[in-house]
Amino acid sequence: MVGLGVGVGTGALGSVIGKLATLLGDEYTMLKRVRKDIAFLKRELRRMQILVDTLADMEELDELAKDWKGSMRDLSYDMEECIDRFMLHLGNGDARPRFVKRTARGLKALFARHGIGTQIKEIKARVEEENLRRQRLNLDKYIVSPTRTVAIDPRLAAFHGVAKGLVAIDGRRDQVISWLLTEESEELKVVAIVGGGGLGKTTLAMETYRKIGGNYQYRASVSVLRTPDLEKLLKDVLSQIDEAAFSKCQSERWEKDQLIRQIQRILTGKRYFLVIDDIWKEHHWEILRAAFPENNNGSRIIATTRITKVAKSCCSNSGDQLYQMPPLNDVDSRRLFFKIIFHSENSCPIQLQDVSARILKKCGGLPLAIITIASLLSHKHQNPNEWERLHDSIGAGLSYESGGDGRDMRHILLLSYWDLPQHLKTCLLYLSIYPEDEEILCEELKWKWIAEGFIATKRGNLYQEADSCFNELVNRSMVQIVDDVDSFEEKYCQVHDMVLDLIISLSNEENFATVLNGVSNCLPSKIRRLSIQSSGLEQKGAIQAITRSKLHVRSLNVFGERKQIPPLVDFQSLRVLDICGDYWSWENKHIRNIGSFYQLRYLRIKSGGMTELPEDIGKLQNLETLDLRDSGIRELPSTTARLQNLVRLFVCKYCVLSANMFGSMRALEEVYICKVDNPEKFLEELGHLTKLRKITMNGSWTECYREKLSSSLKGLGNDNIQYLYTGGETGDYLFRDPCCTIPHLQNLKLAFCMKRVPKGMASLTNILQLDIAVTLFDEEGLHILMGMPSLANLQLEVWDQSAGVLTVGSNGFKLLELFHYTIRAPKTAGIKFATDAMPALRWLYLCWRAYPVAFWNSDVADMGFEHLSSLADLRVEIDCYHATLEEVETVQGFVEKAIALHPNRHNLQLRLRRVCEDFIIANEEREKEEERRRRAGDGL
Repeated sequence: MVGLGVGVGTGALGSVIGKLATLLGDEYTMLKRVRKDIAFLKRELRRMQILVDTLADMEELDELAKDWKGSMRDLSYDMEECIDRFMLHLGNGDARPRFVKRTARGLKALFARHGIGTQIKEIKARVEEENLRRQRLNLDKYIVSPTRTVAIDPRLAAFHGVAKGLVAIDGRRDQVISWLLTEESEELKVVAIVGGGGLGKTTLAMETYRKIGGNYQYRASVSVLRTPDLEKLLKDVLSQIDEAAFSKCQSERWEKDQLIRQIQRILTGKRYFLVIDDIWKEHHWEILRAAFPENNNGSRIIATTRITKVAKSCCSNSGDQLYQMPPLNDVDSRRLFFKIIFHSENSCPIQLQDVSARILKKCGGLPLAIITIASLLSHKHQNPNEWERLHDSIGAGLSYESGGDGRDMRHILLLSYWDLPQHLKTCLLYLSIYPEDEEILCEELKWKWIAEGFIATKRGNLYQEADSCFNELVNRSMVQIVDDVDSFEEKYCQVHDMVLDLIISLSNEENFATVLNGVSNCLPSKIRRLSIQSSGLEQKGAIQAITRSKLHVRSLNVFGERKQIPPLVDFQSLRVLDICGDYWSWENKHIRNIGSFYQLRYLRIKSGGMTELPEDIGKLQNLETLDLRDSGIRELPSTTARLQNLVRLFVCKYCVLSANMFGSMRALEEVYICKVDNPEKFLEELGHLTKLRKITMNGSWTECYREKLSSSLKGLGNDNIQYLYTGGETGDYLFRDPCCTIPHLQNLKLAFCMKRVPKGMASLTNILQLDIAVTLFDEEGLHILMGMPSLANLQLEVWDQSAGVLTVGSNGFKLLELFHYTIRAPKTAGIKFATDAMPALRWLYLCWRAYPVAFWNSDVADMGFEHLSSLADLRVEIDCYHATLEEVETVQGFVEKAIALHPNRHNLQLRLRRVCEDFIIANEEREKEEERRRRAGDGL
């Protein structure tokens, strides 16, 4: 992949060489003198590319070499802009030219009108100048460093499990819990966790939150960050404690004072538990604290911060306590280090024991440093000399007593960064555009990489290559997957705040991306990629810098307030436009000139204030992703049909699409559709979209169209369909035939209930993820599901279990890792596990109503949890609706009794959560109800 695309150290050099080769092809007819200049540029750049690639992989460069590399990087971007403009004009408006042959007279006129010949001569002169500098500085002395690629490491989940569970966290969590719960006073209490970055403060707070949060009526967790949007934070709290109030605040656009009053009103007199993470300033805490009422209901707050002074301000009452987060001791450091590298806590070859001890000493007990270095070593040979070289390259250790500024940690993180191949460095640095603690949609990130030109391959599929790059970064602990086993459709990722600090710094050094976040931003003369975050435009001169660089900006991402941003005009190099800032302040006028963004490949609009796309959207012949799911756009212009290279089309649930547009959009691979103006015409066109991989079709389809929809989907199933999300009624039609085959289908989600598990599902031999709801679940349905040989994630909701308790045996579910089971049936817990059942199951999520389980004395302890040998995480949701407190506690006791039987009970993560606690009834009401039933002769 080296030299094929766009890179952080190489700029667009690889892309430029490829485009020059295209211009020299037979498809283009042009003046001989221009071809001669282009041939010269291609030849010289090919020679210089070897050196540029080498310098981009060098850890240390002298200032002269660094300056030459930077000049070549900027030159490559300028060259690509020139070539793109030339190809655009040559193609009569099509950025991917149709290879129009022109006469010599026509080309002369074209060159004169746009100054193309002059620009090519100027670029040729710059290339000659840089080539002379290269020779004069003797830069050819540098050598090329090899790079490599690996697949995703299946051990990673276990590594993070050790870091969170087995290595020291349990004891620390129990200590914090004891401070929170053993206090006799029912007054509001705060525990502040303080310590340096990377010590695991957030992990400790959230593990405590997961352990005891379910015991509180209201709970919420938020991160404050260095430059917080306090109004957004308060909305986040409100959304977690009262969804109805949050919806009202969104529609009425409440301000900070209104939000504080509303949160106070909801929490007054209630027992609540909050985690306020990553507080940087005392006055931020004071504002947030004002929203949380003092009460005597046993409410608790955990606050985390790096700053001791802030932690003390959080602990202003006599009962509050400050927890100083310590580094790992030597024993726990070794356990974590060895587990990641050798798969065992105590298995270290004797020849590596001494150097391991010295490496760990330099890590200073910092979990992040240990995980980073261990992940790096796990990809290397177990050679003492190589480990010694790594040890010698690490700085003089980490100091917490002196409150160090993080330079040593930066050096440790840099070791992993420099170990990345060039294309992975580029992909990692792109994450610098995201705000701190942002949960990033993995699919979005991959498609942005592709749009930017970071992903290039001479073979295979670009998306598969992007997926491999993402997996590699996860393997190396540079990117973290957000743990959300409930999410069926989407996966999210994050970067640790210390990693983010590093990549923002590196990005600034390379002028790779400019982040406007209100923290001493330095604006380069040419902005290539721009991220506007909260308060980012308060800096003087920011708007002028953006306007000055509009011809050079390749990526514009807006996460914060719009405020002063003018309408976007003449962003001719823009590849990525992502508008997801202030939801209402963006307006149609801001994108009225979008038709001139000829290079645009990725467009996301997340703004209710934008209600229509301009007609010029049809000019964007390079556009591959159009994401309007969170916009106010309810109709697309007819010119959208001209987007013949569009790969992904997502619209909001209110948007009505024209069926006619799909006839010319044959490149589509992913669609998200709710409504169409002509269902019959749409279904006819749907059958011709043979490249489709993912289909999401929300909304109801009348019975007269379901048969045709089923037929179209079956036809597409023989091509590439891997993901399908549609209604349960359609599922009944689609899978009623036992011989139904959709051979490539891997993910299937059917909204709303089906009568039972359709027989046709038995043919889904490649299905990996399945989410369905059925009215009746019986032995036949269970056997159909157990017969799916590849199934890894099953989310099943059952509304009637008249067949009684079903037993999962050892003859199926061999690869199932996650089972999310919700039962609405009134008379049973519904399922039990026999010996050797679900041998790969790690996550089990159960949801049932407390009243019927307690009423029928369905002892959960008999479910056979102890037979789930690989179980690591059990989540139980108890629905308290119309149950007494005694019945709720009885069911909770059943669960705790069942866990006590599990052989891995000491390491098993148990999360109990009660819902609908406001609907718990008194014992007297239950007695009256039972008396009425006895007289009527009714059961439950």
